Amino acid sequence: MSNNSQQIFEQLGKPFTDDELEWRAQQVFQGNSSQSPKALVVPYVQSRAIMNRLDDVIGWDKWENLVQELPGGGIVQGIRIWLSDTHSITKWDGADRTNIESTKGGISSAFKRAAVLLNIGRYLYSETARWVEITPNKVNQNDQYIKDKKQNVTGYFTPPKLSGSNSNSDSSYTQGSQQSQQTQSRHTNQSNKQTQSQPTTRNRVPEGMIECTYRGVIEREGNKGKYLEIWIASNGDVAQIFAIGEVMNHILSLDLQDGDSIAIASHAENGSFFINDIVQIAAA
Repeated sequence: MSNNSQQIFEQLGKPFTDDELEWRAQQVFQGNSSQSPKALVVPYVQSRAIMNRLDDVIGWDKWENLVQELPGGGIVQGIRIWLSDTHSITKWDGADRTNIESTKGGISSAFKRAAVLLNIGRYLYSETARWVEITPNKVNQNDQYIKDKKQNVTGYFTPPKLSGSNSNSDSSYTQGSQQSQQTQSRHTNQSNKQTQSQPTTRNRVPEGMIECTYRGVIEREGNKGKYLEIWIASNGDVAQIFAIGEVMNHILSLDLQDGDSIAIASHAENGSFFINDIVQIAAA
């Protein structure tokens, strides 16, 4: 990669401000009389912010988006940027039509995915999904509206804060080295937690994690090796979540029992949820 291309790559990948991001619910749990409903949310860059980034870094007349419709109804979109008067590159990605404003929603989703291939918002992939409480009315001015027909939940939630390394306050951010440091830090923290003994009293729920009830585990083996299929309960709902690698070994070492109170941090991947970290809060 030439010096000019590398500079463009890094400028496109700089973090966005909070008001340029939106958080989307991947999973919603109903509440009850004593607890508010909760949602598992992940961050995305707004389409307008992507356009502004391309205008600022590439130039408003030096990029274009190309849209194609697939036979099955999906949308494929490319973002073409000109690196010089004679040289351009195009990054393509696709998305299905959405349930609301299907064509517009599909184009917007494909646009955001193609932008990630240009390093725009790619740093957000290092963020884990966060649990947030849903309230009937706004608590803060920037609270986001949420409506989930399946769970019959409507209300507002306060958008979480990104991890410090992904904050826009770090003007010296560069994609490659920062993600490497984050990965190493997560592995180190996880190894340290594996050495902790099983709690005999109730522990505090760590910030950024959600408390739920452990209901059981099944050890399975797939094409990529062994994994755990774990069942958890929250607010009367039972959900399935998975664990692989070091996290899987850590969970087995805890020797959890049905009814134990646990706290988890997780992320969504290809429509499924995977545990990033787990802490036992109290025994059943």
